[in-house]
Amino acid sequence: MEARQRRALRRLRTELAEQLRLEVPLQYLYQERVVSRSLLEELEAEPVAARRNLKLLDYLPGRGPRAFAAFVHSLRDEAPWLSRRLEEEEAREDEDDEPPADDVLSTISDHVLNGVPTDKQLNQLSGQMGTEWEQVVMDLGLRSSDIYRCKMNHQYNVQAQILASFILWKQRLGKRATVRNLCTSLTSADVDPTVIKDAFQ
Repeated sequence: MEARQRRALRRLRTELAEQLRLEVPLQYLYQERVVSRSLLEELEAEPVAARRNLKLLDYLPGRGPRAFAAFVHSLRDEAPWLSRRLEEEEAREDEDDEPPADDVLSTISDHVLNGVPTDKQLNQLSGQMGTEWEQVVMDLGLRSSDIYRCKMNHQYNVQAQILASFILWKQRLGKRATVRNLCTSLTSADVDPTVIKDAFQ
């Protein structure tokens, strides 16, 4: 999924969480292989609509270049106003004046880059990330077993899973767990540069 599409999902996150009715769109996303069978079953078993919607929104950015278009298409019959809103937000790609990913580090001071991220910064970052977070923390040195433990300790809160993983990384590496290393892993995972800037500027 492209950066402007991730931004569109993030801008409309609250609106989508409140208004989505996933029964029909979810079947279409499964048909188009955007949603896996395991996630389909997990979402269908979730009794709280807003929580179900947020899980899907966290999942979509990591599902490849077709995910956004398929999601928009899935809403055209059931929620055409949301489909239009997503298309309008995607078209705002030039309004944020976002620097290229390679230039993100140059927008953050050396003092911040060479320091250890605070829990507050990590919490803000955790709230803005999608499924790419697992790639990021593995690049930082965590093992699959570490990620599994963080997920099991916070089964119903994705943000808490991400934050726990970041804090575990920070505890293990101490002063070597720098903002610079974190930003490098975030950039490698194609995390939206605006998310990185917002967390560390």
